[in-house]
Amino acid sequence: MYLDRDSHVHTNFSQDADPNASFQAYIDEAQRKGITQITFTDHIDFDAAHPLFQTPINYDEYIASFNEVKQHTTFDMKLGVEIGYQSHTKDRINQFLTQYPFEFVILSVHYVEKKDLYTKEYFQGKTKKEAYDTYFKLCLEAINNTPNFTVFGHLDYISRYSPFGDYEYQDYKEIIDEILQALINRNKGIEINTSGLKHEGRTYPCTQVINRYKELGGTILSYGSDAHNISELGVKQLDI
Repeated sequence: MYLDRDSHVHTNFSQDADPNASFQAYIDEAQRKGITQITFTDHIDFDAAHPLFQTPINYDEYIASFNEVKQHTTFDMKLGVEIGYQSHTKDRINQFLTQYPFEFVILSVHYVEKKDLYTKEYFQGKTKKEAYDTYFKLCLEAINNTPNFTVFGHLDYISRYSPFGDYEYQDYKEIIDEILQALINRNKGIEINTSGLKHEGRTYPCTQVINRYKELGGTILSYGSDAHNISELGVKQLDI
């Protein structure tokens, strides 16, 4: 089962993606699967804690490569980016987003307190409540300090790497509702990231949070596989 349109896709320009995951390879796979549109959203994380991301993508070269492929295809391909927020990089983020003609911007949080969620360094010395509260507060800060984005990406991404396991929406209802209301007030959306289905058997964010966003009046939803290799393009495992 595939998404009709995939709005979160990483090519081989992203340092953690398959070296064979080129623009054209994704287009060929999309046409095979009947996917009608891809929004390419490669990474940019300024001052990344993880060594793999400490040399940012050269977006002048990236866009030149994107445009070269776009000129020679009728496939609907969109220029996007996934940008990771940290408090001390907000000025660089906002400058970057005004510098390039992105059609779609995913705002995400990958690092908290300059520490990596992936390596679990961030969780050391914290209770579950402390870790999750601090993460969600940073997500709210990101939304309030970044005017030029389209959707917030994988809102509860923290649970993917948390040694404490998944969380209950009711335990963090106050801060999550504040996040959702901030998105709605700014006419921003949330991403339904289907990569969580293979990691935790659910999307990011969870169904409760998606439904709460709708209850509060939110209407902007995007769907993305967060593909880092060709086989993951458009894949979902249940109806959402």
